[in-house]
Amino acid sequence: MLNKKVLLAAGIFLFVISGRAQDCMVSGGATSTTYINTTVHLKILLVQFVDVQCKKQSGSFPKYSKQNYEEMFGSDGIYVSPNRYTPDGDIVYGSMNDYFRKMSSGNVVIYATLLNHLDPDFGFPEWLTLPDTKENYNATSYWSQTLVIDAMSAASAAGINVGTLNANNKLVIIYAGNRYNGGGLNPYATTTTYIMSELENSPMDQENSTDKFARIGTHCHEFAHTLGICHSSGSRADLMEAGNRNGNWAAPAPLNPIARMRKGWLTPTTISGQQQFDMYYSLTNPQVFRINGNYGSEYFLFEVRRFDQTMTIGTTTVPDFNNTAFYPPAWSHGTITQGVFAWRVLSGGPSEYSDNGLIYACGRYGYTYPENTRSETDDGVPFPGIAGIKVLSPWSDNRNPSGTSSDPSIGTFYNLFAPNTQISTNVGMEILSENSSSITTVFYQSNPQNASPAKPQNLQLNSSYNLTLNWINNNEPDREYWEVWRAWRRSRWSQEDWTIVATTNSNSWTDPDFVNSPPNNNTVVSYKIRTKDTQGLYSIFSDIVSTNAAQIFYKEGGKQGERLSAAILPDNYGIQQNYPNPFNPKTSINYQLPKATYVKLAVYDVLGHEIAVLVNGEKPGGYYSVSFDASQLTSGVYLYRLNTGEYTKIKKMVLAK
Repeated sequence: MLNKKVLLAAGIFLFVISGRAQDCMVSGGATSTTYINTTVHLKILLVQFVDVQCKKQSGSFPKYSKQNYEEMFGSDGIYVSPNRYTPDGDIVYGSMNDYFRKMSSGNVVIYATLLNHLDPDFGFPEWLTLPDTKENYNATSYWSQTLVIDAMSAASAAGINVGTLNANNKLVIIYAGNRYNGGGLNPYATTTTYIMSELENSPMDQENSTDKFARIGTHCHEFAHTLGICHSSGSRADLMEAGNRNGNWAAPAPLNPIARMRKGWLTPTTISGQQQFDMYYSLTNPQVFRINGNYGSEYFLFEVRRFDQTMTIGTTTVPDFNNTAFYPPAWSHGTITQGVFAWRVLSGGPSEYSDNGLIYACGRYGYTYPENTRSETDDGVPFPGIAGIKVLSPWSDNRNPSGTSSDPSIGTFYNLFAPNTQISTNVGMEILSENSSSITTVFYQSNPQNASPAKPQNLQLNSSYNLTLNWINNNEPDREYWEVWRAWRRSRWSQEDWTIVATTNSNSWTDPDFVNSPPNNNTVVSYKIRTKDTQGLYSIFSDIVSTNAAQIFYKEGGKQGERLSAAILPDNYGIQQNYPNPFNPKTSINYQLPKATYVKLAVYDVLGHEIAVLVNGEKPGGYYSVSFDASQLTSGVYLYRLNTGEYTKIKKMVLAK
């Protein structure tokens, strides 16, 4: 068995750091390497365990040849669906070489060699067998190098010459079976070597009979670590987010502009003063703008992303890495086709999450629209994003400018990204307009108050006594006042007329037309606010807050406490499209009844089998919302049906895990 001194001499550096991610990388070494006009030779070593054998060379599994492995990693324009699929029949969007050639603007070329000997009878690779069980390797330590040491020893014993490993010669060790989400066999990387499982499918940490070969996205992520590229909190918008990358790893997300700039693969335009640009999208040669902050080495990068584009790999046209076919904002947020991504960097050098990440236009890291709704995909929303959010400024959001979140599921990274920019008082951005080819944007390296006011944040409605609104005072220096708007609605999803009812300089306002009392009325009253500044510019409206009028009286005709009109019921039956759709794993279904009736609302698979019954019984007339949790179901198309006897309606929904 080789010892650590032998590995160090071979250039396999075993220093690792831990982070929030499920994988790991080294600090130092290749971090300062730019990789300009560089060819990297990637060597592939296949290993199995005494108790877990490789799946792709046995039984009824599709067998992977030497050519298959080398094309997955090092081919040029041929490993692309629909012309080429994996032996498993899995769709692919190019090799790892295809990906990095695009992301590096042609500076990095990868060619791959499988090191294992071939079976003399059938010509398939002979996997090296390691001396211990798979579970024991995983249990050795959290970021164990034991597998690397034993794999090198097995290669030497088999007469396989791994050769010198360095910046231009790297090694991937692929171990048999499914991957782990923690422990010594969780994917990790050094400056010259990374390990990855043969298979990668949910549920992980176990061997599944239907698993397919690990898709190229995770390999791209781990290989990027060997180039000295660190994790980023960019969610699925970024290859270096440690979670589920685009398309369940099938098509890796683009590489963030922070890493590409540090590697010398793009040069941003640095903003001084106030400058306006027409921003265009390019996957391979992105237009990136930089604003230096006024806090140490902090800076911001801005780029346009489009989610409706295609790209050519070889002779095959496929969705580009941002395409809505697998990009979550299209899932959770409807029809977003383009937007501006803002990346914030708190230090000039390469390091982990606490130093860089994507600023979410939706308002909070790890959350989607509306406020406080937990995201199932943890996806980043570009500007203008939901509700037309077009302004990023030091006053975008002043909640917790430092410290940690009270939500333990978010952890200590909560306050570092979205869209809290209070550390920098000089940075601003406003989108003026957009069309099918460009987005007109103004950047402010100074005097960001010249932009329109930021969206009012965290509007809350207290209906326990008088109807009182409260919101965050964002302290913009040129704010003139807030406008308060009110509307009556038949239901929470059927909006009616809005009217302005007040202006105020306080961030709290009580509606004088209401006092507490229960008149049993179904009408919904709603509020929203916006900011007006001394330049005559308006913010976009805040999120809407609502309450049912069953809890209140309304001063009508000057008579306090006079009852509203009788309960307003729907005019007819109806059921809406579930939201979000596609979803993972929860979604909501809204329906309405014009009168009391028997109701059955059930979910079916595409073959008509009943999966779940959400409602089954008598319901009074009114508006209803039902939650459906598909945690136990597999991805696919499902149907939901509302049946009252007088009315039947079926709609489709898509579960995308």
